[in-house]
Amino acid sequence: MFRANSLIQGRYLKDYSESGISQELKYLVEKLGVLEFMVLTAGGTPIFHFSKTATRKLDELLSGFLSAITSFATEFGEKSIQRLSFEGSELLYEQYGTDYLFIFLVESGSSEKVLRVVLRELTKRFVSRYENEMKMDIPVLDVFLDFERDVRAVFDYYEEILLIMSSLSSFVIPETKKENLDIAIRSGGFLDEFHRDLGNSGNRVLSAIDGRTSIHNIGRNLALSENEIFEVIEYLAIRGLLKISKLCPLLQEKDARFDAYLDLIGLPNKDYQLLDRAKSLCDGEHGLVDVSERLGVIPEQLYDVLEKLGDEVEWKLVEVSGLVGD
Repeated sequence: MFRANSLIQGRYLKDYSESGISQELKYLVEKLGVLEFMVLTAGGTPIFHFSKTATRKLDELLSGFLSAITSFATEFGEKSIQRLSFEGSELLYEQYGTDYLFIFLVESGSSEKVLRVVLRELTKRFVSRYENEMKMDIPVLDVFLDFERDVRAVFDYYEEILLIMSSLSSFVIPETKKENLDIAIRSGGFLDEFHRDLGNSGNRVLSAIDGRTSIHNIGRNLALSENEIFEVIEYLAIRGLLKISKLCPLLQEKDARFDAYLDLIGLPNKDYQLLDRAKSLCDGEHGLVDVSERLGVIPEQLYDVLEKLGDEVEWKLVEVSGLVGD
């Protein structure tokens, strides 16, 4: 079954097409849900402010309030990202050192896990680009204005990843990009962030990703919901740590030996009829979901039949293009 981005909208769309994305689905996932992005000094002075609308909710009064809250939290050792509700919207913020705050104003229901990654990315870019300017006693605000291009580029980049991820079924094979993952671990902070954001279930899913097991089967093996697994898959994908391939079944040529094998395993008549209809479509090029859609059955039904055939079905992997590159 196709899943709309449940992390953004908290619900599924029933769409069984892997060959295209519905307009409704595209509308749901073409935005991260970020309304405004602001960088403040610890004293509450804004040095950069990006807003998608002419009306800005993150005014200086609110900025001062957030600064005071963060200072209080830091005093008691709290340094993780926080989330606050505010007039139908939510605030997600992170403190950089003791001097700066990076804040998102987001739509209610937006994915905190996804937005954490995006906020951290913008924080790293901003600090790297303006390291010297941020050390000035009185920052020159005009210096930071051109960062808007970076903000828009980052939003577009991650929205495209979410769009691709939202079109995937559970019959895909995730595989970690080992080199990228090793770099993320060596650079420090990733494992702590991963555990804090996704907890023990995240660690279990990460350990189960072997480049051979589908999301569907990972869920069955770990007794986790597919939604829980997709949270981890999306989290890794938007960090550029994952490649994903669609399962494309290839049925061996139908001959006397094949018929004898079907008799041996005692395939029910209804399954045999489904298999007979699927034969020409199971060519190793079409994804399982695409084939099931053409046959008018749910993917789980077709997969269960093919799974009974064992080695008589060869599973070709076709990598999903457009995910975060190396």
